[in-house]
Amino acid sequence: MTIAVYHKLSGEKGLYMWLSRYFVYFIIFSCMGWIYESIYCTIRAKKWENRGFLYGPLCPIYGAGGVAITAIADFISAHTDATFTWWQIFLVAFLGSIVLEYGTSWALEKLFHAYWWDYSSMPLNINGRVCFPYSVGFGVAGLIVVYFIAPFTKFITGWMSPIWYEFFSLLLMGFLAVDTAITVSALTDFSRTIVNLQNNFNTYMDEVVEEVKERKKAADERSQERSQELAEAVEERRKRKRIRASADRVIDSMGALKKSALNRAQGFRNPKVENRYLETFTESLKERFKRERIKKVKKEKGR
Repeated sequence: MTIAVYHKLSGEKGLYMWLSRYFVYFIIFSCMGWIYESIYCTIRAKKWENRGFLYGPLCPIYGAGGVAITAIADFISAHTDATFTWWQIFLVAFLGSIVLEYGTSWALEKLFHAYWWDYSSMPLNINGRVCFPYSVGFGVAGLIVVYFIAPFTKFITGWMSPIWYEFFSLLLMGFLAVDTAITVSALTDFSRTIVNLQNNFNTYMDEVVEEVKERKKAADERSQERSQELAEAVEERRKRKRIRASADRVIDSMGALKKSALNRAQGFRNPKVENRYLETFTESLKERFKRERIKKVKKEKGR
């Protein structure tokens, strides 16, 4: 198949070339965003943090934001006589990041009952999904993208002909599709598992509550208050022990890819699962991952 025939079958050459070029930019910006996020979070946590939604070294939200501001700047400079001033770039990036972050956070939580960032402790936040300080930071990032990163990206890809853009875009799209499919499968399966565990846990706790009621009835009137405190303490210990045992069983059944997907999520929310149960389960997961990392480091040092 010749290049001419290929372009004919592909549809409008100009549009296809435009899409291919910006998809390559999207991957590059996503990779840069992953590097920044991983370094920043590793420094804050003082341990390695593999950031991002996907398995690969990509943060798609950075790629989407970078491509959007670059495409807008390119369009204005190519089709109008107006110039894109620095404050206009900042404003577009600032407002665009609010829409992008909020929409992405909402969609991921609805689909997977998980969240990868939470600004609840930050000032001027909206439902913990966006906050003023970080939006200002993304506004500044927009300036950096337009004036430095985008020109550098265009420079390092300047050697690529249209056919190479199309080749790399198709290749990278294939990798992205496989990565996304694996990640979605892992998170969806976990969501179903956690709901089933909650149902089993509720059945178990119903039995515990009945036992506590019987203990209260049998208690002497003078020691009823003490008996109630003791019963509640026993119930709480059983609850936490049961939850942690559930977490260990789930983790033992996981493969490496699913563990990696869950470890990157900051936490989980599910309307079908009690918040207290899910918080304790999340803590158990993080503690287990931490123990596994320590065990791995000790094993490597022992070699």
